[in-house]
Amino acid sequence: MVRVLIIGNSKFPSNAITETLVENSNMIIACDGAIEQCIDKSLEVDYVIGDMDSLNNISIRDLEQLNLQVIKIEDQNDNDLSKSINFACDLGAKQIDIIGVEGGSNQHQFASYWSLLDCPIESYIHLEDSIVSTIDCSSASYSIEIGGTFSVFPIGHCKGVCVSGSKWVVDNEEINPSSRGLHNVAIEREIEISCRDGQLLIFRSR
Repeated sequence: MVRVLIIGNSKFPSNAITETLVENSNMIIACDGAIEQCIDKSLEVDYVIGDMDSLNNISIRDLEQLNLQVIKIEDQNDNDLSKSINFACDLGAKQIDIIGVEGGSNQHQFASYWSLLDCPIESYIHLEDSIVSTIDCSSASYSIEIGGTFSVFPIGHCKGVCVSGSKWVVDNEEINPSSRGLHNVAIEREIEISCRDGQLLIFRSR
């Protein structure tokens, strides 16, 4: 299975989280200016992707001299994260992990969740306090510590939503976007979440 790590140009999670994801990845993509942080942290990167408008202390020529493959995409219809996700999919990725989207501009951070929602394959945003994923007309089971917290947010109108293994159960309901799904609590070591029609955004606390 090809597992790709995409690194955004914002705050990284802790070294322990970052190092584990790096070790488990077959390929690493830096979004635009994130390559400067990667170089500072001695992270080996395979591709640099974006419109290259966020490079501050290094040039495209410098990157090429470091034997990095630079993919310049000037299309402004997608952000650099979406460009990197599309590129990873074209390379045959089966799972995408994403870091470096925390902090910075709230607008950019919000857009990162939409990039995740648009991703057609299994993908996760790794934040310092949680892991974010999606469910799209499907079901998923997650291992979680008893007492661990999680949140389930519908994106638009969703039908046939089920949540089990938790303090607050949802049984084949129609739900609309609201704060209702915030901060549920696991009462079993595995929770199951499903959606018959629609899309859910899941936050699981670490």
